[in-house]
Amino acid sequence: MSGERESPFPLEGGRAGDGGGAAAGRLPHGPAAGGVARARRLRREMTGAERMLWAELRKLKLNVRRQAPIGRYVADFFHPASGLVVEIDGPRHDEPETIGRDLERTAWLQAQGYRVVRFPEKQVRDALAQVVERIAAEAAPPPSPTLPPSRGKGEARWVVR
Repeated sequence: MSGERESPFPLEGGRAGDGGGAAAGRLPHGPAAGGVARARRLRREMTGAERMLWAELRKLKLNVRRQAPIGRYVADFFHPASGLVVEIDGPRHDEPETIGRDLERTAWLQAQGYRVVRFPEKQVRDALAQVVERIAAEAAPPPSPTLPPSRGKGEARWVVR
């Protein structure tokens, strides 16, 4: 042996839970250094509007993640199946320097293939049902294309004389 350890798993990708990258259910753009600790802190310190929205999203059982690290950013809410990132913008997001950072962050997320939806914190507090409805609609899979009818369906196949 040349010092390399053989994988205990029959497939090189490993299995879920072994820390083996995408096979272990990780995001394609994993967290930057310190991102996980920051996300954990943000989960403990969620705003009131984020808590309200989280409670409603959990009821829908959409498998939405809260405070999910994606690259160097932490998304307020993330729906992995659809690639939907939901951001709740508090009052400080109206400041000019924060607006620029938000635009940069949105551009990066979109360049990585994610869809970003933003809601003002006030809208979440005042119209929670509409916000939840919009998120559910955005997270839903696109409708299947209508297929043409198959040939011969509904017609007699054999003519008996």
